[in-house]
Amino acid sequence: MNLQEQIKEIKHGFMAFRNGIVSDTLRKAGMPYKIIFGLQLPQIAEIARNNEKNLELADALWQDSCVRESRLLACYLFPLSEIDENKAYGLASSVQTIEEADILSFRLLRNLSFADVLANRLSSEDSQLISYCGKALRRNLDAMSYNS
Repeated sequence: MNLQEQIKEIKHGFMAFRNGIVSDTLRKAGMPYKIIFGLQLPQIAEIARNNEKNLELADALWQDSCVRESRLLACYLFPLSEIDENKAYGLASSVQTIEEADILSFRLLRNLSFADVLANRLSSEDSQLISYCGKALRRNLDAMSYNS
């Protein structure tokens, strides 16, 4: 299956789980997306389980900045082995919402070998959202070390 067919299938999955009440609530709360299907994280995780981690697919979904669920699903599909510090910094620097920062930090960034350095770098950024992403990453790292 080619990339466009995969994305089309994923978007059909989004439609199958669509929740108008959640979608309307998120839109009224000021979410910046043009399209919000209203999926909750367990539903996004289920769609992720049905797709292999793939850099090309994850990048395409992340670039789909108009669709909330595309951005969140991408966080599940980035293969750790293909994310270097520059790529991770670029992803964290392009988060659009606190929700994205939290999911990106939890699903991807905290599992990178250089996560500690990345958390420090992001936390010192002037942009509130990028700095928040660094702090979210730090919270995840602290929780992981506490639980070890």
